[in-house]
Amino acid sequence: MARNIILTLHRNDLRLTDNALFHCAHEREQDDVTHVLPLFVFDERFIELSGLPGYEREGPEARTRLCKFWRTGAFRARFLTEGVFDMRNSLRQRGSELLIRYGLMEKVTADIVKAMRANGDKVKAVYLQEEFYSEEKAIERKLRKALKEVGVPLVIYDQVPLIHPSDLPFAPAAMPDVFTPFRKRIENLPHLGRAPHPIPPNFKPFPRPPDGADLYPGYGAQIEADHRGLDFVLQCLLRPLQDTFQLRAGSEGRNQRSAFPYAGGETAALQRVEWYFKQGGPPPVSRYKETRNGLLGHAYSTKLSPFLCLGMVSPRTIISALEEYEEKYGSQQNAYWVRFELLWRDYFLFAARKFGSKLFTLGGFEEVTDPKQAHVKMQPGWWKSWNQDEPLKDDVNSEQAAVRWMQGKTGVPFVDANMAELRESGFMSNRGRQNVASFLTKDCQIDWRLGAEFFESHLIDYEFGNWQYVSGVGNDARASRQFNPVKQGNDYDPHGDYIRTWLPQLSSLPNSRIQCPWTLPPTEFARLVPEGTYPCKPVIEQPGWKAHYVRKGPSKQGVPNRNERVRNPGRLIVGKSGRSIEPSGSDSDHSAESGSTDDGLQGAGATAAAKAVQKQFNHVSVQTVREGRQRETRVAGQALGEAKKNGTQGKGVTKENVLY
Repeated sequence: MARNIILTLHRNDLRLTDNALFHCAHEREQDDVTHVLPLFVFDERFIELSGLPGYEREGPEARTRLCKFWRTGAFRARFLTEGVFDMRNSLRQRGSELLIRYGLMEKVTADIVKAMRANGDKVKAVYLQEEFYSEEKAIERKLRKALKEVGVPLVIYDQVPLIHPSDLPFAPAAMPDVFTPFRKRIENLPHLGRAPHPIPPNFKPFPRPPDGADLYPGYGAQIEADHRGLDFVLQCLLRPLQDTFQLRAGSEGRNQRSAFPYAGGETAALQRVEWYFKQGGPPPVSRYKETRNGLLGHAYSTKLSPFLCLGMVSPRTIISALEEYEEKYGSQQNAYWVRFELLWRDYFLFAARKFGSKLFTLGGFEEVTDPKQAHVKMQPGWWKSWNQDEPLKDDVNSEQAAVRWMQGKTGVPFVDANMAELRESGFMSNRGRQNVASFLTKDCQIDWRLGAEFFESHLIDYEFGNWQYVSGVGNDARASRQFNPVKQGNDYDPHGDYIRTWLPQLSSLPNSRIQCPWTLPPTEFARLVPEGTYPCKPVIEQPGWKAHYVRKGPSKQGVPNRNERVRNPGRLIVGKSGRSIEPSGSDSDHSAESGSTDDGLQGAGATAAAKAVQKQFNHVSVQTVREGRQRETRVAGQALGEAKKNGTQGKGVTKENVLY
């Protein structure tokens, strides 16, 4: 008797809980379905596969559009692979299986459908989660075409956002271009999000090839036959990155200093949800609003952003846990701010769907919302470029601000500590993301796409739209927002614990100069900082920073900074020669919150001094905070375009992975 099969094709939905694909494949209406085949394809367009033995690539290397960084760096490659194999283990525990293949998703899927039909099986449909970005949408169209040729329908389920598109109080194309009107209309809905789907109680069997039939086609069949697992696959995926800094950092395992010490997968995601929303009396979420601007430790924020990014947990599962918390402890501001951040995530998702490919262009969404202003910003001279012929190596002598930013050697410790955390752990707090993005696009006036692509390569979780918001080509209503990194460091790392954790070469600096070491006399700097390990002058120094060289008043520790003012641009200092440029500038009003989303639901706890980071890793409280790449660049293509003018700055702050 022929088997009647549904194939569930997975991308960024690496979970069993609240997964519409599994739920719908096991509904009563599918009683005629005898088997379900879950499939995941490592797509060569998004992750480099040339390290797999004998793999023949069908297209170019998996590099970013402009700067040619690896699209998936070591940290996300590890997190993703762990998530895929965690999902396979969960399915096996339920009598099913996850078929894992490598190549072009649409081609691999069509070949497997053909093989099943050749075995005498009937394929009723292929189920797929709908994505929001133009590149993924183009792949969906190719897949639909390939399946149509073999007479199999593609059924798509919209389950990425918290709010289902059909529940929006407006058509997706009519979504407000500014967050606040969007949020207010969404908050008037009777309920934020639908109830999550439970895991099917009984999974339909996996349709193994009949006796005598070959394994399902596609690269990966031999890996399957040889019973190779996570370690082998991960080793192969990391092999092409061998000349990059992040591989050297990632190959050493998870950094003990990291605020995100979690393995990828639904198992770890649900454990985090359980701990953050349910453990303790009251649980950590009860302190979310006060602690979410933390920098050290795992508990200062939800740390759910990376899990959300790859679909290892759904926003509806998070809301469900939050509602259980409120039933026990009552509604309060901390719970509201978790919802607030999830709405920021939805906002960026729907903006990506509304504006399509403009997500990746220099002019950004503004090409649609304000074409005249976008045209001005796209003229030569508005943005500075990066000479990609200069190797990205760990020294302090580059004359390019872009290179110094990527190296974490700008000479501004609060910026550099965050970049060191990114490069050595694949993670960065929301506070850090906002500051480093503002520094690159507002202070240094570097093309925002360099920052977006660098984050894409290095972060476990990333979102392109957040960089548009920072740089002033997205949908921030206040284009002049800008961060003062010296003030921000004083406010959120007043004793320099975070800086000393990630920049140990600065450990001997006094607290009074840890945020601005260039203000020390040269002889004192030379005595306290090992020679050649850190710049004695910042790549740029803004006049507005000087008022904060000596702290006045208490630190902010979790309190939003409002109405900071900085004059941009300031005195640009580059290289050993000390040559400087004095461009004209104007005051720009900006706030530390700057409309960005949460800690990206990605933060956690605090720690004491840098020496005690590991010892106190699991202790949470605001008070503890107080106590407390050569190949990569060489293969880069053309530079980001002609240099653009020093004047004018963009807007906003980055919200990489909003609560996310």
